[in-house]
Amino acid sequence: MALKDVIGQESAVKILESAILNHKVASAYLFQGYSGIGKYFTALNFAKALNCTRRPARKGFRAGEENGAGADACDDCPSCGRIEAGIHPDVAIIRPEKGVIKIEEIRKLEETLSLCSYEGGYKAAIVDDAHLMNDKAANAFLKCLEEPPAGSVIVLVSSNPERLPVTIRSRCLALAFKPLSAGLMESLLKDRIKDPEKRHALIGLSMGRPGLVIEKGGKGGDILKKRQEFVKSLLQMLAGSRGNPSWSDKEEIEEFMDGLELCLRDMLVLRTTGKEELLLNPALPEKVKSLGKAASEEVIIDCYRGIAGIKNSLVYNPNKSILWNYTAGLLGRLANPGDPYGEGKSRN
Repeated sequence: MALKDVIGQESAVKILESAILNHKVASAYLFQGYSGIGKYFTALNFAKALNCTRRPARKGFRAGEENGAGADACDDCPSCGRIEAGIHPDVAIIRPEKGVIKIEEIRKLEETLSLCSYEGGYKAAIVDDAHLMNDKAANAFLKCLEEPPAGSVIVLVSSNPERLPVTIRSRCLALAFKPLSAGLMESLLKDRIKDPEKRHALIGLSMGRPGLVIEKGGKGGDILKKRQEFVKSLLQMLAGSRGNPSWSDKEEIEEFMDGLELCLRDMLVLRTTGKEELLLNPALPEKVKSLGKAASEEVIIDCYRGIAGIKNSLVYNPNKSILWNYTAGLLGRLANPGDPYGEGKSRN
């Protein structure tokens, strides 16, 4: 794979290729956008392009001509192969462990970047889910950005960049990654998923995020299973289950909140158009559909804002039982719009 294989992110890819061609690669980038949208895939192939030893010649040049090297990886040389396998000595990849990136990992990264390149190319570092750095790690990482070693490139990958300190974000060139259109998703999945009904459902549920469908098994089974689990938890919440969340970790809480945002989006569609064929999640339970048809647009939008606020608060590791009860109360407003507490009565 190479940058040419990145789908639907032409603007970001063009900026990266231009930086390589013009020898103006920034010392730090922030790839931001929804999860499963291709940010990490692009970061990995950017590292390959930077260190490729056989970059194909640009159109109009013959291989070996001065200034004729292209901006993309060949995906065939030893360097590309080692980066793809995660064993290139000049490319470091950091991922969170148990939902957090600790200072020890950042210290190792500092040491790695301080060394001279083993193969004469760029020293590259990719920090996946960078927003999961704890405070100590973030403070240590800031030093990497303030004094970047020569010939090094750092790429932060984040679906929640607002959780990163402003001091870190301000030192990175931010590239926004957008959800894919329904047409692009259709072309991407039509050969992988033959059943048109299932494919349509997955396109809606993924909301333009191909990684949610194709990364685990390639058939979307994981996202369909998670939808079933979400619906089960949501019905428990709407039935009045209090203080007994089924979430096992922060990742499951975030997935539940993502599902709620999708539900509220569909509720608003039902409220304004009444057309179920426009739903991204056509398998919504009837109870949820009825709430969407009954609640006002203002209440649905307020609930959506509330869920967005909850997602931003997850960085502080809130108590799961309290969060479950608060979310249940928030959704209670859909059935009782005059009740800010979601308890079936107003406290005016």
